[in-house]
Amino acid sequence: MSDLVKIIILAVVQGVAEFLPISSSGHLAVIGKLLDWHAEGSMQMNVTLHAGTLLAILIYYFKELLKLLKVEAGRKVIPAIIIGSVPAAIIGFTIKGFHLEYMLFGNLVVVGTGFICTGIMLLTAMRSKEGDSSLEEISLRQALLIGIAQGIAIIPGISRSGSTISAGLKCGLKKADSATFSFMLAIPVIGGAALLELITGLKKGGVEVNSSELFVLGVGFAVAAVVGYFSLALLLKVLKRGKLTLFGWYVLGVGILTLGWKLYSSLK
Repeated sequence: MSDLVKIIILAVVQGVAEFLPISSSGHLAVIGKLLDWHAEGSMQMNVTLHAGTLLAILIYYFKELLKLLKVEAGRKVIPAIIIGSVPAAIIGFTIKGFHLEYMLFGNLVVVGTGFICTGIMLLTAMRSKEGDSSLEEISLRQALLIGIAQGIAIIPGISRSGSTISAGLKCGLKKADSATFSFMLAIPVIGGAALLELITGLKKGGVEVNSSELFVLGVGFAVAAVVGYFSLALLLKVLKRGKLTLFGWYVLGVGILTLGWKLYSSLK
């Protein structure tokens, strides 16, 4: 399989699964096993795909982000984003520091279990009554709880968007505001993950790319950004209609199939 085809597949999966509540890390781990290559192994590819999905968020929420620069609008939201980002940063650095990412992303039992947890979470979250708190009214306690959900979602198979939106609904936020805060929280997390990957690559001296590799990475960046933008828009429409249960049943099925595949492989 050529590098161009590989990165297009990865970019589509990243763009779709980063925003839809189906876990991009889980899908990339499964695809890596299916196609016999490790999706987490290429620093340049990882940074590029994360940058593409980050651009999708920045474009989609451009007006809302500009509002946060105004003192009144950002007085509560900006501190909430900072507080909400802390758990993921702590958990992420811990996993990276102890090199646990290889154990997590290479283990189909972890991935399959994560998918099932996401499915159960989505199915129960949609039974909750919609809260009445707006984004401008979010408390630091609510932000921290949503941030803890985001940190746990580092585990492959557990959806970041699904976890944070579900946590937001449980904390009493409105659906639209829960989704908006979820994706605003994604900006420092996705950006930080890409930066950490870049720093790791720099230390290893693995950042040189030739013109053909640069073209491949450019295609991956563009595909991830475009697919991510439309996936984000789709999720907000689905959330508004209260149809997240469809994704819940989907990831439940994927989780059962993943665990079944692992069991079958172990018995061979």
